[in-house]
Amino acid sequence: MNRKTTAEKAAPRRRMSVEKRRRQIMDVARDLVDSEGFHAVTLDRVAETCGISRTVIYQQFGNLSGLLLAMVDREYRSAAEAFLKAGQREPARGQSRYAAGVAGVLEAVDASPATWRMLLMPSQGGPPELYERLGEAREMTQAHFAAGLKAEGIDGPDLANPDPELAVRMLLAISEQLVHLRLTDPKNYTTERLVAQAEWLFNAMFPH
Repeated sequence: MNRKTTAEKAAPRRRMSVEKRRRQIMDVARDLVDSEGFHAVTLDRVAETCGISRTVIYQQFGNLSGLLLAMVDREYRSAAEAFLKAGQREPARGQSRYAAGVAGVLEAVDASPATWRMLLMPSQGGPPELYERLGEAREMTQAHFAAGLKAEGIDGPDLANPDPELAVRMLLAISEQLVHLRLTDPKNYTTERLVAQAEWLFNAMFPH
């Protein structure tokens, strides 16, 4: 029979800080969404997984809707920051900025697949704000691509593709599909394979 030492008995049990507890609660909610969908997230399940009472969640988020909204906003901010950071990535020798950005985004996807699955492959039952954030994300991405084309001087009417607006929309669709493939079948769709295809497609759309 194991007996606790006097020191162990005397050591106070360290409580999780408010901020750490808040992160834990949102992490659990996100993981439940990822594995089972939004409908699986209940205050009872989150509380039980965290080893806390529902009261703690009420104190932090008000109610279930407040928790889901806070979690969605956090994941959206995280993905947006990763996307903007990827866009600033320096291309390798002979690589386009677009392909370099795709490589950066795919690294972010691998680091937090649950976040990107929720944003790009949302399950039913999510808060309305989720779909608002998705619309904002697409607008931000399109604006980023448009600015990138302009900065590279490849948005003029003398190009093989003279329609910058449609070109930007095509880049968005291609980018979303590349991320979708990485999320659904990472073994088959390796980062190297996807980045190579991104480079080929970009050069086909904007030949030098």
